Amino acid sequence: MRPLSSFGESGFTLIDVLISLFILAFGMLALARVMAQSSLSEVEASQRSQAMTLAQDMSERINLNRKNAAAYIGDYSATWGPSGSVDCSAMAGATKDICEWQNLLAGSTTLDGTSATGAPIGARGCVISPATNIYVIAVAWQGLVRTTGSDSACGTNAFDREENRRVFSTVVQIATLRDPLPPVPPGP
Repeated sequence: MRPLSSFGESGFTLIDVLISLFILAFGMLALARVMAQSSLSEVEASQRSQAMTLAQDMSERINLNRKNAAAYIGDYSATWGPSGSVDCSAMAGATKDICEWQNLLAGSTTLDGTSATGAPIGARGCVISPATNIYVIAVAWQGLVRTTGSDSACGTNAFDREENRRVFSTVVQIATLRDPLPPVPPGP
């Protein structure tokens, strides 16, 4: 009878398999973390895009009603009640624009069942006038990841932490056109 020889053995030992699984598990955990960060970044980018759209909407409303631009100054929160958005159809001018903008701040353009989802989380709007015929339109919302606080006053202390408050703002300047020459009096 011949003894078994050990020089032709092949295959993996149990320790080789355990080390491979350990390395694979760390790689999978790192991949899961990257995917979670990617999802958060995607939501933040979507909210910023929605805020930019809201600010542009108010900017256009002010431009279309230049003579009454000062009527838009104020701080606005979303208007969304148990029955949905506020009916603005009986209103006119700046009052109607503000009512419709508050509905947009609530996300009334996109509904998921009865929930409005078409705006940033906890959106608030601000319109200020730092100088004559200059209007700053800002939209503040609740971010998901901490960053440095915004220098805008819009939405201050309205969210869980100042580090989560995001603000997008734009400036509208209303031109004041004047006749460069004084009127000429009629001749004799």
